[in-house]
Order: sequence, then C-alpha cells, then structure tokens
Amino acid sequence: MKTNLYRLIMVILCVAGIFFTGQSVRAQELTVRIPQEAAITGQYFTLGDIASINGDDTERIDSLRHIRLGHTPRPGQSYVLAGDILMARIRAAHVDLSGIAWQLPPQLKVTALAQSISGQQLVEQAKQYLRACLTGEVMITSAGQPQDIQVPPGEIAFNMALPYGIRYNAPTNVSIDVQVAGRSFSTAMLRFDIKKYQQVAIANRLLNANEPITADNIIFERRDIGRLVPGYFTEVDKILGLPVKRQLAPGVVITENMLGQTVLIRRGKPVTITAKNGGIEVIVSGTALQDGSKGEFIRVKNINSQKVIICQVIDDTTVRANI
Repeated sequence: MKTNLYRLIMVILCVAGIFFTGQSVRAQELTVRIPQEAAITGQYFTLGDIASINGDDTERIDSLRHIRLGHTPRPGQSYVLAGDILMARIRAAHVDLSGIAWQLPPQLKVTALAQSISGQQLVEQAKQYLRACLTGEVMITSAGQPQDIQVPPGEIAFNMALPYGIRYNAPTNVSIDVQVAGRSFSTAMLRFDIKKYQQVAIANRLLNANEPITADNIIFERRDIGRLVPGYFTEVDKILGLPVKRQLAPGVVITENMLGQTVLIRRGKPVTITAKNGGIEVIVSGTALQDGSKGEFIRVKNINSQKVIICQVIDDTTVRANI
C-alpha cells in the first residue's frame, strides 16, 4: 500500500514538473538584450535600434522592434537613460511584454552617429562658388574661419546663394545650405573680401580744362576697382576725343563726371531741323546759334521763318524740335 502511494506521488510530481517546466519555457520564449551603449541615427530611435531581440515569434519581435524610446540627440552628441526609465518607456507602448527574458544594463548611453564637415571645407566650397560667379582677375579672401559642423550619415550636398550680391568695397556674404541625403540640415553664413583688378584709364600728364583725351595723354594701369569711385573707364574708345571739364593732375583715374561731351554742332553751322506732330514729320533748314553736344538743347534759327527755337542735338547735322 505504501509502495503504491509512493509511486502515485512520484507520478504526480513528474507530471507537475513537466507542466511547470513547459510553462517556464513558454514564459521565456523571447530574449531582449540591451547593451550599455548604442550608436543610432534618424530623428528618433526604437527598441530595435538598440536591442538584440531573439525568439521564434516573429510577429511579437516586429512589434517590439517598433517601440519608440526617444528622440535622437544632435549628431555626434550623447545622453544617458537610466534602466528604470528605459523600461518605463517600453511599458508605455502598451505592447504584450509577457514571456520575455530581459537583459538590461543599469543605464544606457545613446550616441548619434555623425560625420564632420570642416570649416575649411565650407570655405573652399564657397570660394569655388564665387569663382564661378566672377570674371577677370580676382582675389578672394575669407573674412573668418567657420566652425566645423557635425551632420548625420548620408550623402552631403551644398546649396549656395549670395543674399546681398557680390561687393568689391564691402564684405560679400555667402549662404551655404548643408543638405544630407537630400534634406536641409544646417545653414552657414560665410563672409569674404573680394578684390577685382582691372586696367583703368589714368592721366599720364597734366591735363588742362577742355583738353580732349588722346591716346598720348592717358595710360591704363591695374587698379583694385573696389577702391575706385564709379564711372572709371576700361576701354579707350569710350573716352577718346572727350574734353576734360577741369584740370587733372598726373595719375588721376579718369571718371565720367570729369569729362564733357564732344561738341557735335558749332555755333553758326547749318543744321537740319526735324519735328513730328502725330504722323506728320516736318523737315526745314536752320542755323545753330550755340555749340552743342549730343543730347543737349541749343538755340537754332529757322531759315524760313527766322524764328529762334530750342532744339535737341541728335547728331553732327541734325537737331529735333518739339512741337
């Protein structure tokens, strides 16, 4: 009797052992291991980005992988999550966490992956852009050294612009939009001093008032045009024959406001007077009563009527009256 009872008890214990062992195996059918440090990328990170999840239930594994745990730090930067905070964020996802064996560190250090763009690289990119925008002899100098920047992994591209245009007498700003994988990530503003050199007309001797410009009394010298007032000349054909308004010293850069216009019509010269009224054009002869350059208004006598009228000089033989 005692022997039979002992055998019954052993059978019951064996069955219970098998049962509870099976439940234990099923209760730990997934294993999640989180390391002490993790390198991540993207706007935010998930459990799948930092953990190793093993098991046979692929549907549950996929669900666990998509649990969002927080925002990714700036590229190259890190922050630390305590183990209890990490577990609290996992539970907050309201995902079935039964049957999982957790291997969690006391704390997790999260670091965002990054690639570095040096300040010198930004300067070279901007200089290359400026050279493509400029012509002639130029000198480009950076007005400062920008800091290196950290960006996420991905293909880097630079989109540049000149928000205020190119300046030769003040710093030129270049805006650089740094793009990673086709998306804007950061904007840098760089400043450059740009010098442009051109051959400009200069008086090579003393020029008296009303003396015309000739090939013998001017020379062309290389000058930094950013230091010159507007109106300088780089082509000899545009100033030959024009009179100077006042005396000019040797070495003076010749500008438009220093020169008068060539006198096309002299006083007493016969001219042709033209006038339009609607679709009718009238042409009569006249005599100039004043010297005049192109575009100037002078007094002219109408030969037929002997009236004196005001006309505008068109060329060396023609004036136009407004009627």
